Amino acid sequence: MNELMPNQKKFVQIIEITNNGFVEFYFAVGEVEMNVELLLPYRAFIEFCQNNRVSFITKEQEKALNINNKIWKYGL
Repeated sequence: MNELMPNQKKFVQIIEITNNGFVEFYFAVGEVEMNVELLLPYRAFIEFCQNNRVSFITKEQEKALNINNKIWKYGL
């Protein structure tokens, strides 16, 4: 698998690891606040993270992300 947008920083935040072996996570390119929610089998998730050289979202970034996601889901 090729790296997506190799010149951009990529971020991941795990939402949940399900009982049937799937990883639900946020994936962002460039800015943490602009993200998509994805679901992959555990091994595919690990490969995805390695191929894309992702950074895991820090606690500070997580706070901003949670606020931003609530605004998108529920409005201001």
